[in-house]
Amino acid sequence: MVSETSTPTAVAQQPRVVQSVVHASGLLKALHKAGRPSTLSDLARKIGLSKPATYALLKTLEVSGLITRDAAARYQLSWGLYELGSAVIRPLELARIARLPLDNLARTTGEAVLLGILDNSGVLYLDRGQDNASFTMVANTGRRSPLHTNASGKVLLAYQDPGYIDAVASAPLHATTSLTITDANTLKQELTRVRERGYATCGQEQEIGLSSIAVPVFNRRKTVAALAVAGPTTRLSPGALPGILAALQAASTNISRQLA
Repeated sequence: MVSETSTPTAVAQQPRVVQSVVHASGLLKALHKAGRPSTLSDLARKIGLSKPATYALLKTLEVSGLITRDAAARYQLSWGLYELGSAVIRPLELARIARLPLDNLARTTGEAVLLGILDNSGVLYLDRGQDNASFTMVANTGRRSPLHTNASGKVLLAYQDPGYIDAVASAPLHATTSLTITDANTLKQELTRVRERGYATCGQEQEIGLSSIAVPVFNRRKTVAALAVAGPTTRLSPGALPGILAALQAASTNISRQLA
């Protein structure tokens, strides 16, 4: 509720909450908590709405495939919600499958290994492996990074549709170091090279002193993740990259095969 003393600017800055969505969410949660088919009267009482208003919401959710109604006019959650929920579970399955290859790759290279996915126009790191703690870096499990500042982000972005790439490239490309790509055309050229070579590199573009190389992880030809090796720039030298790339590609193939 907006205070009478709020200024017009403050009111304009407050996010708008759609009450019908809030009530629909409350219905879904009430059905989940009940654990059994529920009547219109029960649900109306639980969410504090009239029966006509509750019925309208229930009908909308039923048409959307999120709930079902039985012959006794009782409502329960449907498999449509399971389908939506599986989209959240899928990255967890990816992380489970990648766990052993990730650790093996960390031991083979002696560097940090990152598993990242595309999330909210950035890289979300699902997991990380490191055989030794000889260095630290910002990228870690649960952290996010921009798509244009690191090898994982470039790989994930390179295999998106042109419209998505244009949207990311046309947005402000903020620099995290003096070497970060901040020009849209330069970024697009870099992404073309990524697709041609099948891997991406990052030379101190996210953190000074750290570099990385990443390859895509596929699930039935669709890029679902990026697998990256990161370490001090002095160790990820041009001479060391071919061996690291071969190990990366082998690990990615292993994970992709298990996903399929």
